[in-house]
Amino acid sequence: MPEMSKAFIKTLAIDDVEGLFLSLGEKPYRARQLFNWLYEKNVESFHDMTNFSKELRQALDERYDLSSLVLDDRLVSALDGTEKYLFKTRDGHFIESVLIRRDGTDEGRLTVCVSSQVGCPMGCGFCQTARIGFRRNLEPAEILDQLCHVRRLSGVRNNNVVFMGMGEPFLNYENVLTAADIMNYSYGFHLSVRKITISTCGILPGIERFIDEKRPYNLAISLNDADPAKRARYMPVEKKYPIETVAALLEKKFPVSRNRLTLEYIMRKDNISPEDARRLKKMFRQGWIKLNLIPLNRGDHGMELPTDDEMERFVKELEIMNVPVSVRKSSGKDIDGACGQLSGRRYHEAGKPDAGVRQPGKHCDTTVIK
Repeated sequence: MPEMSKAFIKTLAIDDVEGLFLSLGEKPYRARQLFNWLYEKNVESFHDMTNFSKELRQALDERYDLSSLVLDDRLVSALDGTEKYLFKTRDGHFIESVLIRRDGTDEGRLTVCVSSQVGCPMGCGFCQTARIGFRRNLEPAEILDQLCHVRRLSGVRNNNVVFMGMGEPFLNYENVLTAADIMNYSYGFHLSVRKITISTCGILPGIERFIDEKRPYNLAISLNDADPAKRARYMPVEKKYPIETVAALLEKKFPVSRNRLTLEYIMRKDNISPEDARRLKKMFRQGWIKLNLIPLNRGDHGMELPTDDEMERFVKELEIMNVPVSVRKSSGKDIDGACGQLSGRRYHEAGKPDAGVRQPGKHCDTTVIK
């Protein structure tokens, strides 16, 4: 009879761990100690938890797996030090995570971009994750282990996390928020709520729930077009959750006292006209937003990249919105680690990826919402 797979310890929230220790005849404070070992000290074995008895370590090891992911490949950008990791799940799926060094060093802002699903069901035309379709949601342990492995492998402690990797976070709401809470928890990774950003392409029920539950994390909306017809062409989510409806909800319910809402806008050749700028200014006139402009990255999406002059004119058109407007520098382009390039390479490359330099534009996954 095959051996049953053990559960992942990192899927448990703090209350669950307290209950676990009570069932083992231990005091609830052991839960805080366990979290400290898992996330602060980032150990690789229960047997490293030296303030637990040998019997307790053995009991945990018999019931739970400490890690849910195995490293399959690691690439480092020669341009800016960005690192991309290909991880394999226990059931044989592949996901990618990215470590972004803002200024190319370990001294500034260190961001880990994590995935929330294997593949993605949203079908956005400019995103390479859309090419493999949706496989399954990631468990909290598989989200948190991306951070654990990246910290251990890179030797640096990131101070920022963005849920902008493979998948649509609000279609895996419970697991994503469980992971975010552990990232924020003082005995977990202890990251400030202002350093955790969850991005969505516009899942209206998830956005409304996020606001109603008063979740403290930063919210980012992947907008990319203010023209509904044009947006529907590249983002099928527009047909189910129109961006005008999303904008109306945000204007009504998004609290002024929170961090600004970030609007992410991928600049293509066909969405940076003066008319596009006027639509954008009309749709989002509130002072609590900030606009993050992202040049379209090269890929096999068949879209035409804008010129520097065209993007500069678009930025000037938007400057009178009286909101912060920034152009995001794409990191890790030479290793397909930039925005829209994560693909879980195993789904479209035959055999073991070559150890040499990958050609930009070879990526991976998605499916379309009906």
